[in-house]
Amino acid sequence: MEHKTARSGSSLSIFDKKRQDPTGLTALLQSTDQVGVINMLYCILLHSAPPEPLSTGPEGPQGPYSPSVIQVALQGLRFLNTFALLDLSAFQCVLGAECLSLAFRHIVSSLLWFCSQQSSEELLHELIICVGYFTVNHPDNQVIVQSGRQPSVLQKLCQLPFQYFSHPRLIKVLFPSLICACYNNPQNKVILQQEMSCVLLATFIQDCANSDSQSDSRASQAEKGWAPLDFCDLSNRFPRDQWDAALQFFLNKQEE
Repeated sequence: MEHKTARSGSSLSIFDKKRQDPTGLTALLQSTDQVGVINMLYCILLHSAPPEPLSTGPEGPQGPYSPSVIQVALQGLRFLNTFALLDLSAFQCVLGAECLSLAFRHIVSSLLWFCSQQSSEELLHELIICVGYFTVNHPDNQVIVQSGRQPSVLQKLCQLPFQYFSHPRLIKVLFPSLICACYNNPQNKVILQQEMSCVLLATFIQDCANSDSQSDSRASQAEKGWAPLDFCDLSNRFPRDQWDAALQFFLNKQEE
């Protein structure tokens, strides 16, 4: 996911609640249900999938969606993630509405299944990050990703290939979204623990905190004009002031 921008003296944060909307873009996206992107994605995925989960053609197994459909889905998810960066609370409010939230869950679940059958890292990463934005500090949306047809969206994320739990670059994509989906939600934490150890998430948070402290120290010693702001970083996926609480949440054993 290439959501990067530049920063100088002051940092831009997705969690800044004092954002201004002088153009009225956020209001427009809210009033139009994000210009119908969810409904569009739901319709093309629903009507593009063949009756069988995986059809077989003359050249071997064929994916359920054509490359053009996947490209539309990819651009749609990029649009949603960009809206989340623009105004996270508005993004969560629109996507968390009763009808849209169920459609969103279906879209994510279907595309996660597709990514388990066909290699599409770019699409998968946009999906993972979008789920994180959808659930961060939002209890109702956290329920959406653990409910519905099984395996749930949360279970599918926990069942991603091993490299997403071992390779640093891929851990950086997945773990923040798992933290967002499960933090302060004991039921989601139980589901998570059925697939992996919560200690992995706690260790990741601690490592990010240590790295963040070192980065702050280096930045104070040497002024830099412009630096890229990487929205895969934990600080841009989960509020920095909640890291300590999240660390304790994932370290504490689940009470019976």
